[in-house]
Amino acid sequence: MGSTSTVSIVIPTYRRAALLRNLLKSLSAQETRHGFEVIVVNDGSDPDLATIETESSGMPTKLVRLGENRGRSFARNEGVRKSKGEIIIFVDDDMTVNPGFVQAHVEMHQDPRDVVIGDVVSPPEYKSHPLARYVERQGIHKLGRTDKIPPKCVRTGNVSVSRTLFDEAGQFSETICKYGEDLDLGMKLGYAGANFKFAAGAVSYHHHPPDIDDMIEKMQEYGRYTVPLLARDHPELKRAIKIHLAEPVRPWRENPFLTLEKIGLRLILVPPCYRLALGIYRQQWLGRLLFPVIDYIRAYNYIRGYWQAVRQ
Repeated sequence: MGSTSTVSIVIPTYRRAALLRNLLKSLSAQETRHGFEVIVVNDGSDPDLATIETESSGMPTKLVRLGENRGRSFARNEGVRKSKGEIIIFVDDDMTVNPGFVQAHVEMHQDPRDVVIGDVVSPPEYKSHPLARYVERQGIHKLGRTDKIPPKCVRTGNVSVSRTLFDEAGQFSETICKYGEDLDLGMKLGYAGANFKFAAGAVSYHHHPPDIDDMIEKMQEYGRYTVPLLARDHPELKRAIKIHLAEPVRPWRENPFLTLEKIGLRLILVPPCYRLALGIYRQQWLGRLLFPVIDYIRAYNYIRGYWQAVRQ
């Protein structure tokens, strides 16, 4: 796509006016030859945003007001509907971006089926925190240099897609109102023939304090509300997120090794093991050796959340 391409940056926001202003300030400092507009979607009443359009002088900014909180998926879709760009960049309201952010995204779009994933990193004040280091090393950073990028690496805090492909894929699923909507979108983009690329020069800094209790709450919501939808709509994901092991044990009707794995999962996902893992994590003296512990804490909460949803 050429230098005349129009770019729309879509930002859903909910009660984060101060953080949003920091993001807009970083966007106003972009070093790019590509014109872009910013679409801020106020997902529910936030009177502090009333003057946001006039504050962003020199940068085309449109405020879309939703009368009630509809969730990130609906807010992002509505932002796209109100935008004009050929290329849509999604970024979260609790981030700031580097000066080459827009340029790096646009340069990678050579075909309408390109989906460009940027680099989400921790700001300097959180770099030493084990949870922040863990999050930085997930997704695309777990791949080898020659590995093909899978759909599950899409993170809506820093990703761009052509309007054509976004519409063809079916946009964000508005039935997903909690954490995990980006995995659903990534899968649908994959079905639509997306070519996933990584733009190391498109950096967003995540200004969200690393908090294990916040992560636990998100994983519980993910397991209860999102994982059942993902398992229904994308059965091939079950193995990737270990949900195939959370299904009922069926002795003599399934591979005996699968039965043993399911039993093993149930033996380790018990409160005493979980309390031990939390105790180890809170000591925070193991450095990178804490990463498997964090993996366990995440799995414990979303799998047990999934079991709760299935029982209901």
